[in-house]
Amino acid sequence: MKANHNNHTPDPQNKRKKTIRRKKKSRSGISSTLLYLLSILVISAVLATTGILLSNDLFALAKPDRDITVTIPEDASVKQVSKLLDKSGVVNYGSFFRLFTGIVYKDIEFRPGMWTLNSDMDYREIVNEIRLTSKSTVTVTIPEGYTINNIIDLLVENGLSSENELKTVLQNSSFTYDFLPEDVGNETNSLEGYLFPDTYEFYLNDSAETIISKMLGNFENKINDDSNGKSLAELCKEKDISISDMVIIASMVEKESVDAKDMLDVSGVIWNRLNHKSEYPYLNIDATIQYVVGHTELTDADMKYDSPYNTYTSKGLPPGPICNPGYDALLAAVQPSVHDYYYYVANADHTAHIYAKTQEEQTANIAAVQREKDAAGD
Repeated sequence: MKANHNNHTPDPQNKRKKTIRRKKKSRSGISSTLLYLLSILVISAVLATTGILLSNDLFALAKPDRDITVTIPEDASVKQVSKLLDKSGVVNYGSFFRLFTGIVYKDIEFRPGMWTLNSDMDYREIVNEIRLTSKSTVTVTIPEGYTINNIIDLLVENGLSSENELKTVLQNSSFTYDFLPEDVGNETNSLEGYLFPDTYEFYLNDSAETIISKMLGNFENKINDDSNGKSLAELCKEKDISISDMVIIASMVEKESVDAKDMLDVSGVIWNRLNHKSEYPYLNIDATIQYVVGHTELTDADMKYDSPYNTYTSKGLPPGPICNPGYDALLAAVQPSVHDYYYYVANADHTAHIYAKTQEEQTANIAAVQREKDAAGD
């Protein structure tokens, strides 16, 4: 008799268990597939968003128009410059700028110094502005009190640019510094007062716009420098005057004074008159007339010259600065001497001023100075 071991009846319970297992495996596979697809979509979205952001930064497609001054140190590396540009807001992704520069530009060197860049410049524009293409430099010292025309002549004499190029930039370039008046026009002297007098080192291949931007950037740094206490910008706020009014007053102080101490006293006279307009409606500053007539020895006709810059015939401040004042004059404009003088006249050898409280005293002082000049044969 044969044993029927292979023909036993299947256990329904076991079959059910096997079926259940297959179902669990099938659901798990679907979940994994969905999770995989979702991950691909998320990663794609992240990569697409990142690509858009990096492209916007690379090509400056949607960035604000804002001038930013940066100072590049000597022998700065691509890594240092990338971090500097990122921190200052010129670029949004310093690491990507570093990658771009390393790939596109081989063995690049940067020009040390202070540069004015704009946040809406693309990467190539930024690199071309600050890369070192020529190591030939020219050092130029711009004295305090120089006018824009004086500065143009000095730059041309040093072979840095042509008169036409400089005037074109001064008339047509749209500089967006916060300290500039809103109504800056398109005249050559529209930036008068804001080209800070200092010693500059320019590269021979610097553009006219780079040269002017460097001076404007220096002005911005100077008025915001609080290393010795409050900055000039803070002092303006305390005195409740605009930066432009400070510069206008400082420009007159610069031209009228003989030294830093005298600047404080001259500024005090100007402020005394401004604060008592009903009694002293005119500032009576010779230098404002000299600015428009173009010579220093004033005639009776010059004193009546029809111009808003003539502070003998036009009330209050002139419409703009009459030169580019230095730091001492700017400081004197917001921190004048406190005194009761409303007049002054230069002594016979123009080494000091004689101050007066009244017109009578002023008249007497003028007569005394004239007698001294006559005695000296002047």
